[in-house]
Amino acid sequence: MSTVIYTRHLVEHRYGRPLEDLQRHSAHGGSGDPVLPIVLRRLDGLASTNAHARAARRNLDAAWQRCRSGEHALDDIVLRYAAEVVDLERREQSEAEAVWDLLDVRLLLDQPAARRPSAARRSSPAPGDEDLIAVARQVAARLPRLNREALRQGLRARGIHVSNRRLGTVLQRLRAERDLH
Repeated sequence: MSTVIYTRHLVEHRYGRPLEDLQRHSAHGGSGDPVLPIVLRRLDGLASTNAHARAARRNLDAAWQRCRSGEHALDDIVLRYAAEVVDLERREQSEAEAVWDLLDVRLLLDQPAARRPSAARRSSPAPGDEDLIAVARQVAARLPRLNREALRQGLRARGIHVSNRRLGTVLQRLRAERDLH
């Protein structure tokens, strides 16, 4: 799996939605997530660098094939293309690492804050919990039996760690939704 595909899957996993949805949502005013627009820009840059690297690899391969056929005058061209491929692969790796770091920052921003006094008293999900509930619905749909631990493990498998209080609130809402259907 290429670095750009892996990074795309990681972004989709961390946000719990396909990249196209994230791009559409960000284009229509955003989600209030300060990291998302930066992640999307960096991901576009990574895809662009990946395309340049693929083109450089094709050029290198073509030059290498011509050089192997006996055209020794092409040795310098092969070396130049090889150096370009190495440079682009290094740039691609550093751009991917920048996206990964941003995703880590997003996880830190999503940690429940003890400094919010209303968080302890809240019985219904906060507006920012709608994304969590959407992901929890997807997890719950695959569970034969909806309970706290199964939901926690399903969310953790998607890279989402929630407090026991938030998990309880989400679990109550999911059970209420199941009872309605």
